Amino acid sequence: MQELAQPLVHLGTSSWLFDGWRSTFYPDWVPKNQYLPFYASHFDTVEVNTSFYAIPSPSVLVNWVESVPAGFTYALKFPRAITHDRRLVDCTDLTRTFLDALRALGPAAGPAFLQLPPDFTRRGNGRDLAGYLDWLAPEAPDLRLAVEARSADLLTAGFARFVAERNFALVLVDRMATADLYATWVECVDAGLGPDFSLIRWIGDDRSGPQGDRELQAPRNNDLERWAQRIAELTQRGRTVFGYMHNPYEGHSPASARRLRTLLDGRVRLPDWPPAGMAGQLSLF
Repeated sequence: MQELAQPLVHLGTSSWLFDGWRSTFYPDWVPKNQYLPFYASHFDTVEVNTSFYAIPSPSVLVNWVESVPAGFTYALKFPRAITHDRRLVDCTDLTRTFLDALRALGPAAGPAFLQLPPDFTRRGNGRDLAGYLDWLAPEAPDLRLAVEARSADLLTAGFARFVAERNFALVLVDRMATADLYATWVECVDAGLGPDFSLIRWIGDDRSGPQGDRELQAPRNNDLERWAQRIAELTQRGRTVFGYMHNPYEGHSPASARRLRTLLDGRVRLPDWPPAGMAGQLSLF
């Protein structure tokens, strides 16, 4: 019997649009309108926060797809109009529009995640949340979707199981003063629940941690090693992993992502990236 290949691990950052990266990540000769293809020559996925403010237009989606090589993926955040303004109530049409945008990306659609407001609680909003997720699951069986809870009464094993039973991933977040739900999520995975991927966001101390985004300021060697081990464990359980570094984690997310990738080399399957011939294309910019 042929052994199945170990799932891939996709690492990127929280955006490609940081002017502070010029001369540290982006060479001075790269114009801003070429940041995305340059970024895609180093990383094969990126988190997209702009979708939180507005659903990307068809022309933007086309530009995203045409600016990157095959195999690159975008992880979009659900619009705030759904999560923060309407708070999951009376937003089915808006959600369907967003899901259609994800489908328009085709293979470039990575996991999209529903980030709940910090004051969105089980006690105050549990009925609306349960109803929305029960509706959403059969609406998008073809898409990778994840849920990020931030209130204490949703950062629980019970909610993790509720999410997994509907085939959503629970977003794992490494952030100051936020519960570590890795072990809880693994219990769901080991119970045969949840989708075939996991989504991780490394945020760190975004209030009083490293300021600026130009250089590595506060190395977190032990944390990165712990996550490297965890990622290896998830892939051994058959989960593809998508992970996104934020600048506050160590001060410069491209460096953090590279450091983690080095720790993972030889322990997991990483994409063969960049695709052959892409470096030559970049030299024409």
